[in-house]
Amino acid sequence: MRNALIVAILALFLVGCSSTPKVKSLNVVTTPIEKLKLNIDTPTPVTLQDVNWVIVTQENIDAVWESLKKDNKGVALFALKDGDYGKLATNLAEIRTKMGEYVIILKKYKEYYEGE
Repeated sequence: MRNALIVAILALFLVGCSSTPKVKSLNVVTTPIEKLKLNIDTPTPVTLQDVNWVIVTQENIDAVWESLKKDNKGVALFALKDGDYGKLATNLAEIRTKMGEYVIILKKYKEYYEGE
């Protein structure tokens, strides 16, 4: 009895789906649009300021310190260990590589939008 009831309910669910109205067809209309114009001017080069690097060692630290005091421009020393200087150089190379990739991407976008 219980099995017969379950079969009857399942049959109703299956038949119930066939009684819903069917969609005849769906027409999709697309219209092309114009590409937007890019407002990208020729990029101006980056202007970097000169930085004066001073290598400080145990032998010249007193002379460098006196020179900094004499110039009266404020005294602050920033130091990198030998391995950290290598890491700094590697990071700058990574930045240059990534910037090169972005330049290529921007050129491709410009070709796409202004080409044809």
